[in-house]
Amino acid sequence: MKAGSHWMPGACPEASSTAQLVQIEVSPTHPLLVLKRALPWEAITESMTRHWREHGKNVDGGPGLPWDVSFYVPLVVLMLIKNFDSRQMEAYLAENVVARLFIGRYRDVKAQIRDHSNIARAYAALGQAGIEEVTRLVIKEAHRFGFVDEGVLSADTTAQELPMGYPNEPGILRGLAQRVGRTLTQLKTRGIQGLDYALDQVQTVLRSVKEPHLFTKGREEKREVLTRILTEVGELVAQTRPLVEALETSSDQVMQSARSRLVAMHEVIKPLMRQIVHWLTTGKVAANKIIHVGIPQARAIVRNKAGKKTEFGLGYLISRLGGGYVFGTLIAANADERQMPLKALSGYREIFGQEATPELFVYDRGGDSTLTCQTLALEGVKDVGIQPRGKRPWSVAEAVRDQIRSERGQTEGVIGTLKSDRYKFNKPKERLWQTLEMAGPRSIVSFNLNKLMRDLVELTK
Repeated sequence: MKAGSHWMPGACPEASSTAQLVQIEVSPTHPLLVLKRALPWEAITESMTRHWREHGKNVDGGPGLPWDVSFYVPLVVLMLIKNFDSRQMEAYLAENVVARLFIGRYRDVKAQIRDHSNIARAYAALGQAGIEEVTRLVIKEAHRFGFVDEGVLSADTTAQELPMGYPNEPGILRGLAQRVGRTLTQLKTRGIQGLDYALDQVQTVLRSVKEPHLFTKGREEKREVLTRILTEVGELVAQTRPLVEALETSSDQVMQSARSRLVAMHEVIKPLMRQIVHWLTTGKVAANKIIHVGIPQARAIVRNKAGKKTEFGLGYLISRLGGGYVFGTLIAANADERQMPLKALSGYREIFGQEATPELFVYDRGGDSTLTCQTLALEGVKDVGIQPRGKRPWSVAEAVRDQIRSERGQTEGVIGTLKSDRYKFNKPKERLWQTLEMAGPRSIVSFNLNKLMRDLVELTK
């Protein structure tokens, strides 16, 4: 803690101008400390160490600065519990006594605490697989305490919306032109000649993308302008294609990085142009339409729901166990929903073992399929609680249907909780795909850690 840094001369005569050591007693029943004693630290440490090793961290005592596993493991776990970013975590560690106790840095008053950049690198080096593995370990520990009923599994799909404006076609193409323009400017500063015409074409596109909003009236006129913009973007791609080929043999890292960005833009414009043409000719959003050239994994998810025909972002399958603990996985934006029940069962078995099978499986009518229901039954699911489409009969008794309705409602509630400001499943702040794909699993593991903490506190009362 910092003492003596917020005082005014004369206002408080007894205050000291030098730092003072303050001793604070923390109850061992503090929720964070109760959770710390319950977590399987050996398994978590082994998992995180393995993933850090795969990402090149010096966890085995090689030459150079060692990677302090004993410090980073509880730090990252605490970061996941609080669902903080690296800067928030740095501030929290600097001023919170319980946080110092949790990470084991409370005896040495001058103990070095890593800054936000080091914290961010430790988190990013876990990767999506590392965060999901921690989720499985937390669920297993909750099951060991009896908080999880593995006999019930309920699942549903949702969309992780990204922090972007409405993805209209001119805006998407403007993003592509801006990225190409920045790359060409960087290459020009490195001495590459003959880029002026391509840079002029970038400016032509950037001027044109304003027209649909400022100078056009009516649908037909907007379509004519958009058609012209597509032609201009196609010409820009054609002008930069020889540059990509010329830079292929360059050994300069900056030029290779610029070439990679141009290649990425060329690859994303091919399907994007087809999707925009589809919209021009049919007036309908193409399934799996790219909505952001910087994050091509984000797509338009056609729902055809009342009030929300299309969602924009990443597709997720969220599964809820009896007791309220959840796990999830990133799926294709418009994946065949009839396959999702089997995918949920696969995720369940990654946690409890390949021979484990829930007694009751719950899903909405989107997963209804004769083949899917038969497969679940053959896998050993006693009650396949998938709501039938149309007038097809239920495969479970009336008494079970009330529980099915309850489980479906609770699953929807869990998805809503994940999307709240507390867990930030929707609109994550990450901009790079490497960390963006971790944002959903991070929200899920944060939810599970906090639920385990609440269940443990309730158990000790």
